[in-house]
Amino acid sequence: MEPKLPPLGLFGAERMQRLPRVILIVLGLLVAYAAWPLHAALQIRQALLDGDAKTLEHRLDWEGVRASLKRSLAPEQLAALEADPQAPSPSLWQRAKAVMTPSVSARAVDRFVTPEYLPVLLGFRRFWRGTVQPALGREEPPTALAGTLFAGSWLDKAATSWKRLKRAVFHSPMHLEVEIEDKYRPGRTYTGLLELQGWHWKLTSLTVSGAAR
Repeated sequence: MEPKLPPLGLFGAERMQRLPRVILIVLGLLVAYAAWPLHAALQIRQALLDGDAKTLEHRLDWEGVRASLKRSLAPEQLAALEADPQAPSPSLWQRAKAVMTPSVSARAVDRFVTPEYLPVLLGFRRFWRGTVQPALGREEPPTALAGTLFAGSWLDKAATSWKRLKRAVFHSPMHLEVEIEDKYRPGRTYTGLLELQGWHWKLTSLTVSGAAR
């Protein structure tokens, strides 16, 4: 006696029942993947605000960031950096490179774009008596949920960071471009390109536009 096969419609019904579940799983994975580099970008931004040189050292591709900033900063800004009395002293290698390539942009950017001094260059910190200190005269702007029960919470911090995010564009699954508004200077923005290297998203390019330093 031949076994009876279940009606084909039964298999179709089971597939239809599983389909919404599969779609939700795929959507969840896509959202999680998109949030991964955005979270890395916000971590880098916070490290710049805090002057966290240890985090910055590992999360930036320094050669790429230096090259992009040299193209981004105006000649007068570079000249001001070179003449800044609080500028970090050049290393022996930087002095040698200055002799071989005596460009003001090369000298100024090479000296400032390091894990310790990049927050100084961007105006988040200041160099005082041989050490990096918090910048003075910074009035904290109101947060997104200021005056509510959630003020100061992680939700407030997340909403405030999201509010300053101007745009985020995937150029490929491994390359994300983000533009973030400056916390203290409205109209000034930072555009960064993040690249997935190994299991870490790194900032490989940074340009500054808007209000001057």
